[in-house]
Order: sequence, then structure tokens, then C-alpha cells
Amino acid sequence: MNQVALTHPTPEQEAELGALVRSEQAHMLYSQLFVSVTGTMAGAGLFVAALSGVADPRVLWGWFLVMCANQGWRLYLGLRFRRRGFEGTSNERALRIWAIGSGISGVLWGSGYLLMSPADSPLHLAVMTILIFGVAAGATPLIASHIPSFYVFIFPALLPIVARNALVVDKLHIILAFVCLAVTLGILSFGRKYNQLLTESLRTRFRNEAMTRHLAAQNAELERARNTAEMASRAKTQFFAAASHDLRQPLHAMGLFAAALADKARDPEVRNMVDSINVSVDALESLFNELLDISKIDAGAIRPRHDSFSLRPLLERLRLDFTEEARLKGLRLRVRPSGAMVCSDALLLERVLRNLINNAIRYTPSGGILVGVRRRAERWRIEVWDTGIGIPIQQHEKVFEEFYQIGNVERDRRKGLGLGLSIVRRLAELLEHPLAMRSREHHGTVFAIELPAACAQPPAPGPTPEALPSTGLDGRLILVVDDEESVREGMQALLGGWGAEVVACAGVADTVVAAGKLPRAPDLVIADYQLGQGTAGPDAIRAVRARFGGQVPAILITGSASPLLAGEAQALGCHLLLKPVMPAKLRSLLNATLLA
Repeated sequence: MNQVALTHPTPEQEAELGALVRSEQAHMLYSQLFVSVTGTMAGAGLFVAALSGVADPRVLWGWFLVMCANQGWRLYLGLRFRRRGFEGTSNERALRIWAIGSGISGVLWGSGYLLMSPADSPLHLAVMTILIFGVAAGATPLIASHIPSFYVFIFPALLPIVARNALVVDKLHIILAFVCLAVTLGILSFGRKYNQLLTESLRTRFRNEAMTRHLAAQNAELERARNTAEMASRAKTQFFAAASHDLRQPLHAMGLFAAALADKARDPEVRNMVDSINVSVDALESLFNELLDISKIDAGAIRPRHDSFSLRPLLERLRLDFTEEARLKGLRLRVRPSGAMVCSDALLLERVLRNLINNAIRYTPSGGILVGVRRRAERWRIEVWDTGIGIPIQQHEKVFEEFYQIGNVERDRRKGLGLGLSIVRRLAELLEHPLAMRSREHHGTVFAIELPAACAQPPAPGPTPEALPSTGLDGRLILVVDDEESVREGMQALLGGWGAEVVACAGVADTVVAAGKLPRAPDLVIADYQLGQGTAGPDAIRAVRARFGGQVPAILITGSASPLLAGEAQALGCHLLLKPVMPAKLRSLLNATLLA
């Protein structure tokens, strides 16, 4: 492809470019084959577990076997294609086969809902709806690169849910049908935008490659190629930002409703079913976060920004976020404060430590977890100790592989997917921080990551905050600002169940009106960052503070992991939470904020 093809391609050159794009789409789909099959089977396993004892076992297990057969067929053909390569016309055939498998999978999810949804059990209907929409949301970043595969999966999987609820003539089902339709349209819109962005990015990439070859002898044109490549990189970064926000939003709302329902359940049988819903929501949230992290790292969309900072605020956030989770499991979490100054990317380092602490809590049946910092010559060493089940020496390297787990042969999704340590190793390598592990079976494990010391001297250690007791929210006035109605309703149900008085607003204008009617300043403002119409959560927080003339405490919630937002929240003097927000973490932060 010569330089003329970059600006005025002929039909033959356009056909060549299209073939290259389809070849890359096939490679992208099949390179994530194991993630796709594993995610689908995880959702199918949760589906069977939720409906056991309710649906006809012959229909249920027959459905599951057909699902297994479809995924097994896709795995076999996918591995065969990967061994033989994607050359010539095999790319088109590979894409058709993928689309057929996706279509069968979508039909199975939709037919499973129609055949096995119990008319007299709203809770089981809720579990099935959450599972299917969660699987669809998780599958979108994997299959939307090939739009036919995306459409033949989404339509037969989600539209039966909308139709089934729309045909039941009562208010609750009509509302549920409308919500499901809105989420379906949102997923379809996101998938189309992602496909358009990816296709254009690939076309730009192949054009740039042709340009680079041509400009090897013409240095004057090199700057043009570099600028075009940077535009493609920015487009990719924008996609991951959109994925982080748009796909986290429905999971965030689901988690709030599930937690609110748990607070209201009193009957033991209903309570067990509610617990099953919460387990399903937690599994979907974990699956989405880990798959998105893996995809972003593999795509090169994460680039570390090293800077000097103190470990003290980071360690304190970890203590606040995980103390309650550890306590609920009967464990003691100790995080030793340290004012050590290090050089790293603060956000990526926090992600590494969160995965290590979460892994320690998950695999520690009794005892506790200790997080501490040690000086090693000119470096600092952060260590996470646990008294858990330990790792046999022959498995020390395997635990860093994707989807590998010890002590979970039954593939219990409550123990995760086996991606946490894989993400830890990839991020440590990206940061160029040595990662070490020591473990003895039945005696516990210690993970350690070494960081270079910053040039600045560490500040004098300050007083360490005491552990925060759990407190009720009776009498507390909380102002919630979010442009998503489902999130507002979920927050009202959750915070109201905890005893708070909640005033919900859809945007900055509503917030100004509501604040003017309040008899006193709210105890707390919880605002989503992205409110639409060019406004943002900080605008609402500033409006409330201007109305009452004081520093009203506030929490910002966002679906974007941009470091710029963290700086803006710090400048505003408020906390920042990343969607989907776990209710336990929100409760812990409320305690810390309202007791400050």
C-alpha cells in the first residue's frame, strides 16, 4: 500500500485495508477466547445454582449441557484456528464461526430466561435478570470488535427479558421492562461506538504502518505519522474511559438495590435468596473489574506516571476500606502507618496493594492480615502478610497465571476467578517494581513489592487515627446527586435502610433548588462526577457549600480511574470512590466522614 493509498485509496486498496481490519478483528476475538468461554461458563454456573430447586431439573440441566457443548465447540475450533493461523480466506471463516457461536450463546441465555423464569418468585426473576445483563455487559468489550457477533448475541439474550416483563400487565413488570430496555439500548449504543472507534483505529494503524514504511526514506514526513499514531492512541484511551464509566453504571445501581433489599429481608428463606443475589452481584462486579483491567494492560492503555508521594494516605485508605470486610470474616487487619516517601504511580500501586489484601482476606480462614513497610538500603519494601492456607512450593509460579487458583477445585465464584495475582504481576512489571513471595502450606503467605525511595525526606509521623466504630445514620441528612434515576433510587433505598434522611437530585439545577428548601445544611453530599449537560459533581458540591456558607463534607463517585479526578477531589476536600461502589466500603467511608 503506497502513500497515495493513505489519502485517496483505490477500490483495490480499500479492499486490502478491509481485509487487514477483519484479520485483526479475528486475532483480537480468538486471543481472548479463554476469557470469553470462562466468563460465559461462570455466568452459566451461577444461573444453575440460582435456579436449583426452583426450575424443572431436566430443563435446567439440559440447558446447561447445551451451553457447555456450545462453549466446548467454540473452544475446540478456536484453538484449531489459533494453531493454523489466520491467513487468506480463513479470517472470514473464523469470524463467521465466532458469530455462530455467539448467536447460539445469546439464544441460550434468552431461552433460558423464558423457559425457566418462575412467575411466582420475583426474587428469582431478579437473580436471572441480573445474571444475564451482567454476562452481556461483561461480554461487550470482548465481542463488540466484530459487530455481527455482538448483535447476534445481544438481541436474542436481552430482548426476551424485555418482552417477558412487558407482556405481564402490572405496574412493577412494566417498569422492569422499561429499565431492561433502557439498559439494553445503552449496551447496544456502547457496542456500536466501540466497534466504530476500534475499526477506525485499526484502519488508521494500518495506514500509519504503510506510511512509516514509505517515509523511511523521507524524514520530512515522520512528524505527520507520529501525530496520526498519537491520535489513534488517544482514541483508544477514550474508549477505555468510556468503558470504565458506561459499563460500571448499571453494576453500581444493581449493587445498591441488592444491598438495600438485604437490609429489608426478614424471613429466613427470603434472606437466603437475597444473599444469593448479593453473591451474584459481587461475582459480576469482580468479573467485570478484573476482565477490564486485564484488557487495558494487554492493550497498552495503562501507562505509569511516576512521582514522589508519601505512603501514609494510601495506607490509611486501605485500612479504612478493608477493615470492615476483614471483620465480617472474623479476621483482624492491621495496617502499620508509615510516612515513607516513594517514587511510583500512586494509583497503580494502590491497585496492586488492593489486590494483594483482597487475596489475603479471601484465602485466610482465621487469624489476620498485616500490611507493613520496611527500609531496604535505598528502597522501601511494602509487605502483605497473612495466616492463610499457604501455597505449596510447586505452585509458587502457577498462582500468577490467569485463572489459576489453589483450594478451589469446585470453581466457587465467591473465591474469585484467579485473575488478581496475574494483574498484580503485570502491574508490578509495568511499574518496574520487583515482586516477591514467600509461602508455607498451612502457615500463610507474604507478598512484597519494592519501590525506589524518593529524594524528599519523609515527614515526621503524625498521630494514627483510631479504628472507626460502626455507627447508625439516624437523624443524618444526606443529599444525593446523580443523573441516573436507578442510582438515585438505589441510594435512597440503601441509605434510608440505614436510618438516614435522603434528598435525591438529578443535577446541579435540582441541587440548587433542593438546597434552598432544606431547613439546615446536609450532613453529607454524595455526588456522581458526570452529571450530563456539561455539569459535574463538583459543581453541585460547590453550590451546596455556597448556599450554607460552610465546608459541607462530600463524597465524589466516578466510573473513571483518571488521576486528574483524584487531584480534583483532593483540591475540593472530598473523598473519591470508583464505581461500582461496594455497600460495605460506602458504609465504612460514611462512618469515617461523619465522625471526622
